[in-house]
Amino acid sequence: MNFSTQAVGFALAIAIGLLVGRSREAEEETGPPKPGLRDSVLVSLLGALCGSIGNITLTVTALAATAGVLLIMRAQHPKRTGITTELAELAIFLLGYLCLTQRVLSAALAITLALILERKTQLHRIALQTISEQEYGDILKYLALVFVLYPLLPKGAYGPLQFFEPRKIWLFVILVSGISFIGYFLTKFVGPGKGLQLSAVVGGLASTTASTAAISRAVPENARAAVSLAGATLLANCILFPRTLIILLAVSPQLAKKSLPMLSAMLVVGALASWMLGRREAGAAAPKMPRVFKNPFTIGPALRLGVAFTVILFLIKAGKQYFGSSGQLVASGISGLIDVDPVSLSLGSSVNTGGTPISQALFAILVAIAANSVFKTGLAVGSRNSAFYLRVAAGFGLMLVAGAVVLYFVH
Repeated sequence: MNFSTQAVGFALAIAIGLLVGRSREAEEETGPPKPGLRDSVLVSLLGALCGSIGNITLTVTALAATAGVLLIMRAQHPKRTGITTELAELAIFLLGYLCLTQRVLSAALAITLALILERKTQLHRIALQTISEQEYGDILKYLALVFVLYPLLPKGAYGPLQFFEPRKIWLFVILVSGISFIGYFLTKFVGPGKGLQLSAVVGGLASTTASTAAISRAVPENARAAVSLAGATLLANCILFPRTLIILLAVSPQLAKKSLPMLSAMLVVGALASWMLGRREAGAAAPKMPRVFKNPFTIGPALRLGVAFTVILFLIKAGKQYFGSSGQLVASGISGLIDVDPVSLSLGSSVNTGGTPISQALFAILVAIAANSVFKTGLAVGSRNSAFYLRVAAGFGLMLVAGAVVLYFVH
């Protein structure tokens, strides 16, 4: 290691000591003494020296000695609570050690550590007040499905037409549930008071069908804002297109690339229709976006999604096997009435294995979106407000025409 490389490493170690130590220095005047800015710089430099020398025995000894000194300092001030500062100093030592070999990683971790230490109050508020016990439990359930259940599932394909692939199916469930999971918390943090349009966007990320149903139920109580609510409904459903693209990217980048023009055209037309409806009632008091979900994740819907995807995968494979392309399209249309996500996932998987040509898969996705639009229009009709459901139906129609035109000329 040449001199300039070492100089940069030691300079970074000093910067890390200053950066992380500053977050603890600010608390010294309000409580018992604790390691502060200068101590953090020295600890970081000690770690950098050990990294420069490269002797593992020396490094372990220096780290143990640092931990011993910190414990003695902590014992001298029994009124202090917690050991956050001591643990931060040990982390600074290790970050200083990395400065000589992994500078980018060391800098990134140091910034993250400084942010965590600096935002103690905000983190406590999020953990104890913002995130409810039910939401925390749901987070644990979701993580268990990802890191506990998924590794236990068997590999390989089973059943007729080799349609049943437990790991692949559950991976798709994790993906779709994860998108809805993010949408739930975005909806929670944005809140209905942040604007109908913004709330519609994050609600659509959670579930376009659930958002459409929620808005439709709110229309009878907000009849004067029917046009604005129609625009919010179309905006929420515009999220279906980037959502579909993300899902396709995860399973079939090739199909995702080919679907980009069609999905983009539908997104642009839908957003334009939503903007025009919102502009028409710009001066009116817009209603709040109704709450889409009460909790972020439950086992039941995840299992139902897995079953639905398995059935849809079988229908599409069987339709292709026994009835050709027409059978696959019919299966996609029927499945699209329920949800577009499983159709996109199954078609992307089929494209990857060579079972479905890309052009046919794109048309099947469009058919699924059309069927899903029919179902959502039915939800809108349930509002019994023609000013609302006719505009929603017209918006869906324009989006589908745009997608069909682009698909025809591009593919």
